[in-house]
Amino acid sequence: MIVTGSIIPTAEEVGPNPVYTLNRDLIEKSGERTTAELLRTQPIANANGVPVQNNANASAGATGVATVSLRGFERRATLVLIDGRRITPYSGYGYDLNTIPLPAVQSIEILKDGASTTYGADAIAGVVNIKLYKDYRGAQLSLYYGNTLDKDAAIYSGDILFGTGDDKTSIDGDIFFFHHNSMFNRDRGNSNHVKFGAPHAHGSPDTTPYNFQLSAVVVREAGGPDFTATRPVIFGTPPDFSNGLTPASDWIYSPRPVRGPFALLPGFNFNAFSSSYPEQERWGGYTAFEHKLCDDQLRIFGDLYYADVKQHDELEPVGTGPWAARGTQLYVPPNHPFQLDANGVPITPPNTPTAAEVGMPPDAYNPFNPFQQIISGGTHARLFDFGNHLIDNENQAFLLTAGIRGDKLFHGSWGYDGAFRYSQITNLSRFTGVSGLRFNRIMNAADPIYDPTSAQYIGTTTPFNPFGDGLHNPIPSNSIPVEFARVSPRDINTFKIATVDLNIYTTDLFDLPAGGVGLAIGGQFRRETETTDLDDANRLGGVLGGGLSPSSHSGRREYAFYGETLIPVFTPAMRVPGFHSLQFSAAARFEYWKNNDTNTLVPKVGVRWQPFDEQLTIRSTWGEGFREPGLAALFGFRFFGLVPTSYHGNVNQDTRFEIDPNPLLTPEHSRNWTGGVVYTPKWITTGQLTVTIDLWDIERDGVPNIPGPQLVVGQFISGHLPPGEQVVLDPTGNQVIFVRTTFQNAGRENARGVDLGIQYQLPTRYGTFTSLTQVTYLDSFIFQFFGGKAREVAARATYDWFDSIFPTYGNTEGWFKWKGISRLDWTWHNFDMNWTVHYTDGFWEEIYAKKFDGHWKQHYVPHTWFFDAQTSYEITCTAPVETMPVPGYSKDSNAVEAVVSGRSPEQSVAYSMPCWKNLLSNTRITVGVNNIFGQRPPTAFGFELQNPINYPGSYYDNLGRFVYVQLTKKF
Repeated sequence: MIVTGSIIPTAEEVGPNPVYTLNRDLIEKSGERTTAELLRTQPIANANGVPVQNNANASAGATGVATVSLRGFERRATLVLIDGRRITPYSGYGYDLNTIPLPAVQSIEILKDGASTTYGADAIAGVVNIKLYKDYRGAQLSLYYGNTLDKDAAIYSGDILFGTGDDKTSIDGDIFFFHHNSMFNRDRGNSNHVKFGAPHAHGSPDTTPYNFQLSAVVVREAGGPDFTATRPVIFGTPPDFSNGLTPASDWIYSPRPVRGPFALLPGFNFNAFSSSYPEQERWGGYTAFEHKLCDDQLRIFGDLYYADVKQHDELEPVGTGPWAARGTQLYVPPNHPFQLDANGVPITPPNTPTAAEVGMPPDAYNPFNPFQQIISGGTHARLFDFGNHLIDNENQAFLLTAGIRGDKLFHGSWGYDGAFRYSQITNLSRFTGVSGLRFNRIMNAADPIYDPTSAQYIGTTTPFNPFGDGLHNPIPSNSIPVEFARVSPRDINTFKIATVDLNIYTTDLFDLPAGGVGLAIGGQFRRETETTDLDDANRLGGVLGGGLSPSSHSGRREYAFYGETLIPVFTPAMRVPGFHSLQFSAAARFEYWKNNDTNTLVPKVGVRWQPFDEQLTIRSTWGEGFREPGLAALFGFRFFGLVPTSYHGNVNQDTRFEIDPNPLLTPEHSRNWTGGVVYTPKWITTGQLTVTIDLWDIERDGVPNIPGPQLVVGQFISGHLPPGEQVVLDPTGNQVIFVRTTFQNAGRENARGVDLGIQYQLPTRYGTFTSLTQVTYLDSFIFQFFGGKAREVAARATYDWFDSIFPTYGNTEGWFKWKGISRLDWTWHNFDMNWTVHYTDGFWEEIYAKKFDGHWKQHYVPHTWFFDAQTSYEITCTAPVETMPVPGYSKDSNAVEAVVSGRSPEQSVAYSMPCWKNLLSNTRITVGVNNIFGQRPPTAFGFELQNPINYPGSYYDNLGRFVYVQLTKKF
């Protein structure tokens, strides 16, 4: 057989490469519902995967995608294969596991070291090889239903697995359907309100009614209080339940935003409107075949796969952030048009934006504005009239493989395997938002859209009134302008990879005293492309919360040649003390990238040593890796978000942050070492015990990363902004409202730890008991950024400040030192019961940073224990063994008498089971509970108390106790 991590077939169960296999039995007993959930719960999976839950704003990676990250490195460091060959990655976010249905998976092999020479120099943290069903015979129908106790996140799915064939031809396939209902943050008590770490620090400053920045002089002239002696600029807001006509004298004023964290009034509770777990629907199928043309010497094979994955997320209504932020500057025109000077320029009051600064037409006005000024600057708003921010993603995955293979050539020791594979994911992304340009137009009563004689007339002469309470008292006349300004841009992102490879191998190139030398050589061509076609609304920067971002098309071509050898030194037949068996492996891979004329040669060596007998195996590997930057980091589109910044002590929690690609990024280098033992003592006669211990160490240099906004602000203050970075201050010069940065080769990462495994199986007269425990310990994880000091991040949050470098893309989780799964299973006749325990270690999170806040504070996010249970029973109805009486032996006395009397016995009629037995036979009923005790995720506050859902949402979901039932029928 060929084991993941090598091309050369071997009969050894334990090789030099540490491989953990999840067979179909373990998959079914895991209780996990999807491939992504199954892999993310494995102890080897640590921080920085892209989650399904709590990612509507794409802070942890692309929305609608789910990926796994081994060892806690970023997700592109983990290589995912299907049946031993590459699939296309989803831009810079890794490989989308949502497109792989769990019922179609026969097994998953996780290679726990870098397989750089076998699959590619970029397989740095490890390899996940997902094997779909092959050589299946018969048909199997699976139906699944599960729900939380609150009945608000139901799952229902169906799957048909089938296979047929003979000794020459095999055809297999699978058809699947999966649906998961959504759950909102308001549905759980621990996430139904935004608290930002303190009882009085509720909500966001983007509120309804809005937080308006106003001139103190204009407020006084409008009938409001007089702040002119102390403040030139203040903030005001209409009272709750305002109908948009509240006079200035009844407004609420403050030197700072009136609504928001630590303000006079609570901010907006966006958790009441945002989803926690998205609605998902998936369907598709695959088929595979293999046909022997010349017995085993020449076989053709292929597969065809398609999956359509839809995901619907909802976020709270759009929050604008400060209106003067870079992009489309929002504004409300004055109550009536300004007087013009001799040059036709509007004359504006002091301490207010000018018409030129905001791009306002000279005749613009809004009759609902109680102030004769342009309102913009630091104004914050929650555009509640426009409804929730809807995010819809559809990923269409297509895969085609065609190839030839053969073995038992040249005296039975040679074989070959070659194939063409094409893999593509097309992402259709649509979200419902607000056009900034149109938002400004609906504010202006003099705009042609309100002129009945204009071709642009939208059906009303009443402009948008932004001065009401859209949450408690919607203004009916706003509905038509809202519909005009609402947009639903649709982006199309396409990711493709095409590969051609050929491997030739032998298990007996020539003989040594210890046996035959194995050899494998091969070559590969790979072309990878990414295309981003942005909707004009996104491309031109007209959508609030976004920015100007061009479409992109990028690609690269790569050639690779590689070789591998297995060299036996000692065998049991040689009877050498201390060397029952000794085998070395060596491999090398050369890769050349044509797009930037880069090449590399990476080696890998391994050893497998059994000093006494088969009970104890000592193994080790060492190798190097080389990874080109992702196409998204080199040439992709821009990313936008809101982050906190501090400028000379003035904190802005909603600074707009832009991340640009960097075509000047250079490749990274890595080194990987593993060493361990596998012990299966034979002296334990009551059952079978296997203990596995593997040490590992991975080092990476030149890893692309993102300088954080505060670091860019510090460089701005010192006057040393590097190319590609920018900082913009608000009109007062007191706060940062915009920061731009780009990917950089930031420095070094080094992680080390140990994997522990214990399996014990005990057959008894009362059934078979099996215990399996897998634990990973992360001893150290070092981040050392270019020019900075090394930082230990094991047992720390991924969102810590790190000298203002963002090591991740916004994941709210930690690098867990300890993570483990323990399962106890009991099987007796057709009955099976298992109990699973999940342990996840706690971690420290930085709440305040000294360079940012002037003081430092941290909080410990506690560890968790979650318990699952499952039981199943398989109904088996068998026909009687005897279908024809046997003379002299039959239990039928009449038949015996007939023989004695010399008469031939009559043949009995073949037994036929009743219809109900045929329907029930080979049917398995499974009932299970995940999170039996309904435990909640641990509390987490986030940096600057900015975690709105109050728990590490990138790792934990908030579903609670989940009960499910599954029916499986084999035909």
